[in-house]
Amino acid sequence: MAGRASRRATPQRTPFLNRTLRLALKIIGVVVLTVLIVPPVAAAVGVSTVLFVDLPGNLPEEKPQIEARPSTVYDADGNEIGVFRQFDLTVPTQPADIPAVLKDAVVASEDQRFWDHNGVDLEGIARAARVNYEVGEVVQGGSTITQQYIKNVYLSGEQTYSRKLREAILATQLERRMSKEEILFRYLDTSYFGAGAYGVGAAAEVYFGKPVAQLTLSEAALLAGIIPAPTAYSPRTSPEVAESRRLLVLESMLEQELITPSQYLAAKPEVVWPASQGQPGGPATVIASPRPNGASRYQHFVDWVEQSLLDELGTDVLYRGGLRIETTIRPALQAEAEAAAAARLAGTEAPLEMSIVSLDPTTGHVVSMVGGRDYAASQVNLATGGSTGFQPGSSFKAIVLAEAFEQGIGPETIYPAPGSYTVPGCTGNHCTLSNYAGGGYGSLDLRRATERSVNTVYVQLALDVGLKATAEMANRLGIERIDPEGEYGASLALGAAEVAPLEMANAYGTFANHGVRMTPTGILRVYDAEGSIIVDNTRPTGERVLDAAVADNVTDVLTGIPARGTGTRAQIGRPVAGKTGTAQEYRAAWFVGYTPQYATAVWMGYSDAQRSLRWINGVGAVTGGSHPALAFSQYMSAAHRDLPVMEFAEPGPLPSRTGRAPGTGGAAITSGGGEGDEGADIVAAEQRAPSVLGADCGGACVLIGAPPTPDLDVPTTTTTAPPEDDAEDDDA
Repeated sequence: MAGRASRRATPQRTPFLNRTLRLALKIIGVVVLTVLIVPPVAAAVGVSTVLFVDLPGNLPEEKPQIEARPSTVYDADGNEIGVFRQFDLTVPTQPADIPAVLKDAVVASEDQRFWDHNGVDLEGIARAARVNYEVGEVVQGGSTITQQYIKNVYLSGEQTYSRKLREAILATQLERRMSKEEILFRYLDTSYFGAGAYGVGAAAEVYFGKPVAQLTLSEAALLAGIIPAPTAYSPRTSPEVAESRRLLVLESMLEQELITPSQYLAAKPEVVWPASQGQPGGPATVIASPRPNGASRYQHFVDWVEQSLLDELGTDVLYRGGLRIETTIRPALQAEAEAAAAARLAGTEAPLEMSIVSLDPTTGHVVSMVGGRDYAASQVNLATGGSTGFQPGSSFKAIVLAEAFEQGIGPETIYPAPGSYTVPGCTGNHCTLSNYAGGGYGSLDLRRATERSVNTVYVQLALDVGLKATAEMANRLGIERIDPEGEYGASLALGAAEVAPLEMANAYGTFANHGVRMTPTGILRVYDAEGSIIVDNTRPTGERVLDAAVADNVTDVLTGIPARGTGTRAQIGRPVAGKTGTAQEYRAAWFVGYTPQYATAVWMGYSDAQRSLRWINGVGAVTGGSHPALAFSQYMSAAHRDLPVMEFAEPGPLPSRTGRAPGTGGAAITSGGGEGDEGADIVAAEQRAPSVLGADCGGACVLIGAPPTPDLDVPTTTTTAPPEDDAEDDDA
């Protein structure tokens, strides 16, 4: 376009005095802005750096490159299962190879004033400072492409104001020595694009199987969008996120008049499409199938370990450091998990999937992980939830139960259990929620309501304890996809918020570990090339997030689901606790359960989340009590074959209940004062509860932790079937 050439033109060199004056003014500007937007102590550090540190007249030496030595990955038995190496670092790329469309995409995305500033963009710094101040956290940076190149090549990545100020000064020096074109080329040639690809030449080959000079507008926008966070924005593991980044870059290019409206409209429909999914049905930005990442087995697990170590150690150490990586995966248990998933999926085709993930609740060590049926077909790890997660259905009720117990609402607390329940104060659609098949139960205590997975009881319970408190409990238990500060409707109680199988296994593992949450990990130890341990998870320290009595009471209730509730097919011939779950319209089915030795989550669904689980291997409508429970039983029975039988701990007394008045989210009448008594049956409960708090909150209870008009997105026939309905699935 007309204005593009002038923006790329190399600025005319100014006389020495003018350059010196401009540099001094920039330094003063940075210092002033630093004083205005950072604490005084930090500002003092920045000022002292400028005034007293002897800054070099020349650029410092480039950071030494680590010798490229591959890192080797081993399973728990010492077998090699993967090699992390640096791919395509030496793809020869020349400045003339970089197409203009890629330069424009990167400038539009990373540094809109790149062609105009002299290394430091004071306007960008001020804009970022203003935005960060307004939102109360750092959400926008002010670094230019030149500064980012300086950081990558010359400086460390430490987050200090003195380093940022030094980076700015060196950037202005670099711009006096190199042209804009050369700086931009060097930046693109040294940036990391994920998938082991260093430099844009390697990225073009890795993602599109073509030379960088042949990139299209859409492909260039995709690569530009990857640069800030190549792991999080990966088009292979998170295609939806990569697609949103591609569109943002295209929109930015259009706004800056770097492309025409017709170019934008032509490129916009070219959605990100992994080649492993077959031929796209329309225009697409096709992502080439991955080159081998060195994983000979357990590819989804190895990918997860790789991402974890990238976050912890960085690309240089992981791909060039010659590490020995010992993992927690146990081949015998992995084989059993794969066999259990294969048995349930036999005779079916993708995108129908099953994920199984199992961990030791006392350490957080992941011992098996089935991320999908075929890694070659899809590299998205379903065990970690992919990019969107899955609705857990009624398996989320255990989290609501934990919050109730923490507030002193015991398992013998009685609630009305009608066939349907209309949320007080709710307006709009989906204000009425129903039990599976619409059946009512009169009144039930929480123990029986959990065993029968009664939706109407749990909606009332969640409103009583507070939706915000419930979300906070989920987050404390390790379900990071649920925002403790988020606003949720009553459907949260029935599993409307997306989670990952690994998160659910971790949450239930916290119950098994008496309220101590361990961080899930697939990494046991990491040795550097000299044999020193640099990562050690052999004796991890957990965090107590629940009182032991609360966790043990949850376990005590959850033992009833496999024993006589909706999950009888999950029995394994020894004490086991767990919960079934079925998402809306049967789009996902779960069984999550545990013994003292292992916690395991089983998820079944279509990876595209567009179809219901119907008529699958003899089951007309797949609930958590059918295929997932059977897979759980098969895997856990095998996993415990040589382990001693362990009983769950006897639950202690729950905390004393905090008194609340009716209509303010108070608990229902109880038989046993929250002590977890076994004495009340359903008939006695009905006789002793003529008036039950929670039946009518007068519109107030819905406001606890939720907006006045909650969005209830669970249909009236959602969640898990009662035991008598599960009998229809005998062919499973």
